[in-house]
Amino acid sequence: MSQTPVSFLGTWDSETALPTQNVRKRLEQSPAPMEPWDSPEPICPCWEVDAFCWPEVVLKLQEVNSESMRRVSQHLATSNRAGLKTLAVTSGERGVGRSTVSMHLARAASQAGLKVALVDADLQHPSLIDQLQIDAPNSWHLCISEKLSMDEAAVCSIEEKITIFPLTEPQPLSLLKTEGPRMAKFVQRLAKDFDLVILDSCVLTKESQSLVGYQTPESLHAAIVVVDAELSANDLLENACSALRALGIHSVGVVENFRP
Repeated sequence: MSQTPVSFLGTWDSETALPTQNVRKRLEQSPAPMEPWDSPEPICPCWEVDAFCWPEVVLKLQEVNSESMRRVSQHLATSNRAGLKTLAVTSGERGVGRSTVSMHLARAASQAGLKVALVDADLQHPSLIDQLQIDAPNSWHLCISEKLSMDEAAVCSIEEKITIFPLTEPQPLSLLKTEGPRMAKFVQRLAKDFDLVILDSCVLTKESQSLVGYQTPESLHAAIVVVDAELSANDLLENACSALRALGIHSVGVVENFRP
């Protein structure tokens, strides 16, 4: 896949808290095999909501930048046909809007007709269940540590072709070293059942230079580095890009978020 830089300009801020949605059980859990990702059965989410409560900033981005949203949707669909299956969203620092960009890309891909898996892959600082206001019963990391069925970790929206694989509580970053290969198999299995897997990933720094889902350069097909257009330091952006190059991920884009 060719290297295609991506630039998207938008705004980000914190949204007003909304009541938490209770998810519904849609299927009974099937017995988990020895390794959940080895099951020959397709992933069928056990939990559902009518629709995700997207943060106001995500909805506003789509409303204000509708033409940009259309171009992003087309780009994701074209890239998917060219082989893009796994996309990591990362940065060189916290607080620059990685989760906002991840959710925006998931919606854009869904509107292009793609079946999307959105994974909270920020082990130490998971935020998707809070931002989406869902009361998720299970965390996807239990598929790794306790061999929970992947069906039981999945929450799907009836109105959208998006399934969330949440983290319900922080996990130690050391899991990347001890369970990295299993996490990569988990993501690879998702890529078999979904058109596009988007990973809301952790930051990349000199001290932390790996991502959930990475095992070989072929494990993650592309990455987006998010920066704050006004506040991000160039050396932190360079650290993140250097880490991606060291991992062998060469299809990298940069998204610049800016404050209104």
